[in-house]
Amino acid sequence: MTGILGNEWAMKEFEPFTAIPVGVRLTIYGGDAEDMDPDELQRYVDDVAEGHINLNIDRVFRFSEIVEAHRYMKENRATGKLVVLTENTIG
Repeated sequence: MTGILGNEWAMKEFEPFTAIPVGVRLTIYGGDAEDMDPDELQRYVDDVAEGHINLNIDRVFRFSEIVEAHRYMKENRATGKLVVLTENTIG
């Protein structure tokens, strides 16, 4: 999924048809941050936290493992989303 919330529709030097591997799905969101309903977004976050929505997370990396995470992604080994936690998010 890709979303652009910075009033930029095109991304420089990015061609989806050549950059995205075969078999990968891409959806888009077009709009500004103020177009998003904060209550609806919070309901979505709550549903994820309560286990009502499965995000299909393949693997979670610490920020110190960013090189490994990038290698894992470039080798197309992920079967779901990859998450990188910053030091502030690790409990």
